[in-house]
Amino acid sequence: MKSRRSRRHRLAGCVGACLLGLSAGDVAAADEGAPNWSKRLEHNRPWQALEAIGDAPENQQVAAQISVFLGLEQPACALRASAAPRAVADADYRDALEVIVRAARNSRVVMLNESHFRRAHRVFLGRLIEALHPLGFDALAAETFAQQAPASLQDGVPDTATGFYTADPAFAAALRRAHALKWAFVPYEPATAADRETRETAQAEALATWVEANPGRRLLVYAGGSHISKNPDEGWMAARFAARTGIEPLTVAQGPTACPETADGWPVDTASPVVAVRGETPIAANHVDIVVLHPPAAVAAAEAARGAQVSLCVAARTDATLLRAFAEDEDDNAIARDQAVVPAGATAARLRLLPGRYRIAREDAQTLETLGHVAVRADTADGCLRIAPK
Repeated sequence: MKSRRSRRHRLAGCVGACLLGLSAGDVAAADEGAPNWSKRLEHNRPWQALEAIGDAPENQQVAAQISVFLGLEQPACALRASAAPRAVADADYRDALEVIVRAARNSRVVMLNESHFRRAHRVFLGRLIEALHPLGFDALAAETFAQQAPASLQDGVPDTATGFYTADPAFAAALRRAHALKWAFVPYEPATAADRETRETAQAEALATWVEANPGRRLLVYAGGSHISKNPDEGWMAARFAARTGIEPLTVAQGPTACPETADGWPVDTASPVVAVRGETPIAANHVDIVVLHPPAAVAAAEAARGAQVSLCVAARTDATLLRAFAEDEDDNAIARDQAVVPAGATAARLRLLPGRYRIAREDAQTLETLGHVAVRADTADGCLRIAPK
């Protein structure tokens, strides 16, 4: 197994709370609970982190965000379910990637946001990286990157030093693809930020500094929520970046996104994310250029695109655990290729895996134990795949 030196990081002050997507009112509660669960995340133990958070109401947001790393979107949907968008008169719905690529041809900087509660948004990031690459885009800046991210990703293996949300296997897959395309990785979070204005200014300045130091290169910026708003009165990062550089970024918001098994009320349902347009003009609001919709079929397709579902046989246990698949040559600091909860008493778990060889580990409340290895082939048959002992 490849030996990799541990490069853990700590996010301090406001930045740590902001990376979690917390409002100012949540910061104190998150800080109070941070020592236990955050240390477990630093050691790449998401199941133990989720167990440590518990079910206190003030920790629901953090618990829901970490649950997404495990493929559990129900807690997030219960907190922040997106209402189906209303039908817009005289609107057509076009493939989102086609609309974005057409609009990005003359843009030096594209900014894409995400909800920290939706895995489909991170799958879309990976698809956009591939779509923008032929246009000459070759660098990714991500709100979640730690300062160590470029060093962490030199070998193409996202690990515990890369960032916070990058612990989601779907996000890690996007980073692996960017590395394969020889993209650069750009952190832009300040080391500390006492308030929102300080943080937005520092983010914009870091991006401006990179753009000025790399003339002619094209940059994709991945941010959370409202950071990509170009409304100068609201003072978010994108508006400050435009004022600082004179560069007008193309801003793409990932909007209404269906929760699993909720298909009612959508004006369109396709296997690809779409953009509502009138004529050739995207219908957007909130000071962004394009709004991407993720209908129910697109959310399901995004999950399927991560790999075929493979059922792995395991021994039943009295408590729920987390089954994790690592690439065979990656150690416990690497972000798993996929992971899924094994309910108490269950004898199998289904993971989404591309063809390849994997080391399978099982995480419980105290330990992470390597069970053995499996080989997944494109023609892997239905049924329970047995894990070869280590």
